[in-house]
Amino acid sequence: MLFNSRKKIHLISRIFAYIWPRSGWNRFIRYLTLRIKRLPGSPHKIALGFSFGAMSAMTPFFGIHFLIGMFLSWLFRGSIAASIIGNLIGNPWTFPFIVLVNYKIGKTLFFSHQDILFNLENVYKEFILFFNSILLIIFEGNFNNFIELMKDLEFIPAIFYGSIFTCSITLFISYFIMKKIIIKYQ
Repeated sequence: MLFNSRKKIHLISRIFAYIWPRSGWNRFIRYLTLRIKRLPGSPHKIALGFSFGAMSAMTPFFGIHFLIGMFLSWLFRGSIAASIIGNLIGNPWTFPFIVLVNYKIGKTLFFSHQDILFNLENVYKEFILFFNSILLIIFEGNFNNFIELMKDLEFIPAIFYGSIFTCSITLFISYFIMKKIIIKYQ
């Protein structure tokens, strides 16, 4: 019990600390910027890794954001640690906003003829349907049911197409900002 706390931390306190940091958001953001500044590597590698992490947080592929960011960082020889830090932009409490922005952009650019009321409950049901149909392909190899289920989707195509625009904007902006910050620090 060398490094354990003497006070037992309750589950509710841990959940609240995950949503709202004990030391406040300003200190948390300063801590993350210091961690990024002190990462080993060239400014290009660190900024590239961070921007891939931030970009993957804007995708509608919930649950595999970290894997997407790490894979792209590894593929383009960026910093994988910076990718993980950059992925912290997409947190469970920012996902509804990211989905809403992606949907509005995708609907405006690609599906302006459809007028569907946006509801997070309906989006959630579509994501469950989408992931279940992917599991059908993986475990049963049943592509026919996948195609039939995909015809019923209303929100996910707009969210996906909107995320292409959001991801590219996030990638370029975060790359140049992070590179400038790291060059100033080093």
